[in-house]
Amino acid sequence: MEQSLHWCCADPATQEEPDDMDNTKQKERNMSTQFMPLWPRCWRQCLGLMALLLTLSIPAWAATTETPFELDANPQDDNPVANSDDWATPPNSGGATKFTGIIQDTAPRTIHGGGDKDILDIDKWGWSDGSVPDKDDLTHAYAAAYNENNDLLLYFGADRLANAGDAFMGFWFFKQKVTALPNGKFSGKHTVGDTLVLINFPQASNASPYLAVVTWDPTCSKAANNAPQPGQCAATNLRLKLQGSGANDVVCANQGGANLACALTNTGNVPVPGSTLANGVSGLWSDYTPKSGTKGIFPFESFFEGGINVSQIVGGSDGCFSSFMAETRSSSSFTAAQKDFVLDNFELCKVDITKTCTSGDLNGAETGFTFNFEGTVSNGGFGTIYNVVVTDDNGTPADTSDDFVVDTFDSIAKGSSENYTGNFDSTGNAPTNGISVKAASSNGGIQSITASTTAACPRVVREPGISVTKACNTKVIDAGTQLVIRVDYSGEVCNTTGLGGIPPLNLSGVTVTDDHGTPANTGDDFVHTIGALAAATCKPYSGSYTPASAGSENPGSISFSDTVTATGAAPLGFGSDTDMATATCPLCPACPNCPTP
Repeated sequence: MEQSLHWCCADPATQEEPDDMDNTKQKERNMSTQFMPLWPRCWRQCLGLMALLLTLSIPAWAATTETPFELDANPQDDNPVANSDDWATPPNSGGATKFTGIIQDTAPRTIHGGGDKDILDIDKWGWSDGSVPDKDDLTHAYAAAYNENNDLLLYFGADRLANAGDAFMGFWFFKQKVTALPNGKFSGKHTVGDTLVLINFPQASNASPYLAVVTWDPTCSKAANNAPQPGQCAATNLRLKLQGSGANDVVCANQGGANLACALTNTGNVPVPGSTLANGVSGLWSDYTPKSGTKGIFPFESFFEGGINVSQIVGGSDGCFSSFMAETRSSSSFTAAQKDFVLDNFELCKVDITKTCTSGDLNGAETGFTFNFEGTVSNGGFGTIYNVVVTDDNGTPADTSDDFVVDTFDSIAKGSSENYTGNFDSTGNAPTNGISVKAASSNGGIQSITASTTAACPRVVREPGISVTKACNTKVIDAGTQLVIRVDYSGEVCNTTGLGGIPPLNLSGVTVTDDHGTPANTGDDFVHTIGALAAATCKPYSGSYTPASAGSENPGSISFSDTVTATGAAPLGFGSDTDMATATCPLCPACPNCPTP
């Protein structure tokens, strides 16, 4: 095993290539072929040992054939039982937190404008439809993110049209949402912490592959020197974080005795998986056809993949990325011109929101309802989110014109949360109330990180209440030509809500109707209009009528009974209430000291 490991990692000038290596490639490197049959087995043993050593030394990183992702210069999932993913798995059906899918670049579209460089801000870049050298023509790109022991691991890859020439590639992970605009420009700007992985696989004899991880840092005015080291400025706006050289088409960058970044390319023909393409593009990944070769087969150095431990390399909370770009470059220089690119969303920032509609009541005018709510905004992504805005839909999801901002937060750190409270008015009872949140991955950036939820508000329950009293007395009055009997009555009508723990509820349209002693005949009823009656208040009423009959000729047995009915309506569909009272009035009052006949 020691000999195999040494063979795998030795200088390419002293070792052999696999038996499926292109003849031109073999001649360029002037290799012997005596050990060719050992290559596949040795390579697997080498990576297997790397996996073991890396797992034992730094469990957070796994840029190997083992969990969580197979870095083996082969997009096929060769070892699914090991719970490790590959591009063909696909990662989002495995353990990935995010996967772009297989993004196709439709040639000859979307190439960088002339003069574009990685040292320029994004809004200084341009794009157009055009052509680039075949070796720089990207056909697909892809990226996946994993959370491994709270470390953010980013895996990336791309394939190209032709392999006749050096491969100089870059993989940007942007914090802001970056898109190619119709006007030939790009949206978004660079943010401190934007991360670029550069991989170079030159084909010259004795040339070694190279990997560098740099971050956007506007404090860098120029390169620190001609050979910058990690921690130094590599070029204007770029700070070198990690670098390494390799051999045999694999390169890793070491920090503190641990490989935190690795990249590989295929050394022989590799079948292309039949994966569907991302973003609704028709066709399959296996439709890939190289400039020279067979459809569905990656010739040597046509497929590239790698992975980095962002948490260990960049540090801090700089894992809140929103976009991914793969690019080809004119040379290995940090200031090389950009060529082709593939760009897509890669939202690793995450915001969640919860909501509970806790209570409701009538508004002060009793023309609608007021509901109270509360909730929590949580950051479940890989880095700090900024410019957080919480917006309520006011209980009208179909109408955005009445939406209002509930709360704002300058930032929410990774794994942290903020609480919010609020209330809204509604014309309906028990509405479903929506809440949404938007945030940016950088301070002042585009608020493209969103989440929303709804909450069912409790129904407000009210019961109207009304009561009425009545008293009466009789009188004999002179009607001018005759004496007549008149019944006088009076009473009080009350709104019984708002007392004894009963929730208040105003009444409107309150009436008191007297039947004038003829309950079967509504034609002589008299209606007293009371109008509005506030909770816990009363209003008097009074009236009189002349009875139509006495019912007896014996004055002592004559009496008159009549009934009043009080009715009032509650607002907002809470119904109405009715109460009745009856009073009986004798013609002759009782005699307190009458002699016994």
